[in-house]
Amino acid sequence: MRLVLDAMGGDHAPEAPVRGAVLFARERPEHEVVLVGDPARLRDSLSRGGGVPGNVHLHPASQVVDMGDQAFSAIRRKRDSSLRVGFELVRRGEAAALVSAGHSGAVMAGALLVLGRLPGVDRPAIATLLPALKGSGRCLLLDSGANVECRPEHLAQWAVLGSAYVRARLGLPRPRVAVLSNGEEPSKGTVLTRKAAELLRASDLNFVGYAEGRDLFSGDVEVVVTDGFTGNVVLKASEGVAAGMTGILRSAIERRGGLSEKLGALLLRPTFAGLKKMVDYAEHGGAPLLGIQGVGIVAHGRSSPRALQQALEAALQTAQVGGHAELTRCIAQAAAWLPVRQRGKRATGETLSD
Repeated sequence: MRLVLDAMGGDHAPEAPVRGAVLFARERPEHEVVLVGDPARLRDSLSRGGGVPGNVHLHPASQVVDMGDQAFSAIRRKRDSSLRVGFELVRRGEAAALVSAGHSGAVMAGALLVLGRLPGVDRPAIATLLPALKGSGRCLLLDSGANVECRPEHLAQWAVLGSAYVRARLGLPRPRVAVLSNGEEPSKGTVLTRKAAELLRASDLNFVGYAEGRDLFSGDVEVVVTDGFTGNVVLKASEGVAAGMTGILRSAIERRGGLSEKLGALLLRPTFAGLKKMVDYAEHGGAPLLGIQGVGIVAHGRSSPRALQQALEAALQTAQVGGHAELTRCIAQAAAWLPVRQRGKRATGETLSD
């Protein structure tokens, strides 16, 4: 299978994408990676990496979508940008999926303008798999950053997409679905969450009501839907907590300063390392953009080579499970209860997260 990596996207481009592609290619010799970007810079980065695997290829692109660019106008104007060229390769069937650590709003804009939406989907959503303490060990949060302003039917559509994705990717026959809110009682939340919950109660999904922030990691629910603003805040807050846990524990041990504490910390070092790995975004790669006509993976802007290797792995797994067909089927089945106000119209850039 051939995958595209936007080699000019991300805080550490092109070095991190190039090294990530090489790591993936060496571990997955039966698959191919196409690095899209400035050939001269890509060759320079590859020359410092100790050799180029035969399953890594270069595809030229003369422009870059910058973080300060307006998403839709950049994709329209910069037709030879690495991001747009990569999506064109997917559209033409020359690659199975695209991965980018660049401008997330532009990734969504490129997916919409080049690949298009699934029938029955108003707006795609970024779907992030979070670690959970029990059950399947995963919880899918969507939208985690693509759409700032949303309507109830958007959350309901994402619940359908998320449920179908979890069935295909994790093998769960009937995942539990919830709406993120500030309490479990039906009276809690906003107009958006209450109306979304009303739609989902009338659905054939395994809807269990509201979920609070703590439920994302409990393992009591597998799919949680929210607007992209809230979802992105939750995601970044959880990343901050995860990154700070080791430091907090170290500070506590140093304050106590006793031999027993230091010995205990030494014995628990492998456990702490395993915990850090479980919550480290670099180990889980990127998040799929659900609701588009193809596979697009949004990686963290600060992605390391290891994170981009894992994002390519996520793209491969998403493409291999045939989730696209399952998402299409489920959205079509949901038409009986799910309103679609914007059928056939494009989303506007003002509603997207940058």
